[in-house]
Amino acid sequence: MTDDRQPFVPQDKLPIEERIENALREIERVKPTADLSARIIAALPNEAKHPNAALQPWLVVSMLLAAMIGFASAYQTAFTLRANGAFDLVSYYTAQPEIVTMYPSQAWGALAAAIPWMTVLLSLMMLVVAFVLTYRWTSGIRARASG
Repeated sequence: MTDDRQPFVPQDKLPIEERIENALREIERVKPTADLSARIIAALPNEAKHPNAALQPWLVVSMLLAAMIGFASAYQTAFTLRANGAFDLVSYYTAQPEIVTMYPSQAWGALAAAIPWMTVLLSLMMLVVAFVLTYRWTSGIRARASG
């Protein structure tokens, strides 16, 4: 008859993984109550429940302001492009592409001189700021809706 029992090994001689597993096996399993998450959320302070709640009005105002400045400067850029003849140059270049192929540096230089670069950059920067603020505002709303 063979003996299938393992020899006794003191607890301090076992590897750390086995000691952890033995300790976890000895812990009594208790099922959490159904309203545990609701009780935890109710115990949280209001700032923890909605961390962006105080920022929302200023976030919306700054987003709208950035969007208005961005659209106004984009509108101004379009008028300046028209006044400087950039749209006419583009229509000439598309109608007669040999202008660009024969005189590329002069063609691109004339077009670059007709573009108001500062208003273009201002328009793009303000629209990017508006999009970033919109993303932050909507991500705060999504976080509150899901949580």
